[in-house]
Amino acid sequence: MKFKVGVEKRMYATGTVEVDCDNDLQAIRLVQDRIDTGALQTASVEWSDAEYEACSFMTTGDID
Repeated sequence: MKFKVGVEKRMYATGTVEVDCDNDLQAIRLVQDRIDTGALQTASVEWSDAEYEACSFMTTGDID
């Protein structure tokens, strides 16, 4: 018998968002608040190239 087993390898990207604040803690809180409320969308982020996450290659548990 032959089976098709699902596998995955996760990717991630980091990015930056420019905000005008009085200090670094205020800037982090502002960006997190915008993420939490949906006011900051991924299209507004300056993204780096995506990279594979180390040690993320595994089976998904799906099988056909």
